[in-house]
Amino acid sequence: MEFLRYLWRSAMFWRISPIEGVRTGSSLAGCLMFLVSVFTIIAIVLVLLGFDLGEVDLWLEAQGGWLDFVGRIVFRICIWLLFLFSVLCCVVIVWSWFAEKENRGCAMVGGFLVFAVIAWVCSASLFVALY
Repeated sequence: MEFLRYLWRSAMFWRISPIEGVRTGSSLAGCLMFLVSVFTIIAIVLVLLGFDLGEVDLWLEAQGGWLDFVGRIVFRICIWLLFLFSVLCCVVIVWSWFAEKENRGCAMVGGFLVFAVIAWVCSASLFVALY
């Protein structure tokens, strides 16, 4: 874990963009640099263990169907959890709005609107078919 922490700090310090179109020095460039560092270390370990990276690429491509399906399911579960949390926050805000008449304020309305928009955006991707 300490090694990954070191890679993260190093990537956030250098922030060199590994792809064209991303501004060097931005947070996105740092995140991409971290991913490049992690996958470079993985590739070096695989080569040291005797794997051919071409064969690893072909194996991953052959496994792509079920990995894509698992990724979609995990993403859908995360979106459902975010949707349910946002709806719960909206219910709590509305309940506290009616329960406490003296503490009504703009922050409650703003919080309700923020969580309602998050729930609306999540619902747009929840009810789309998986394929």
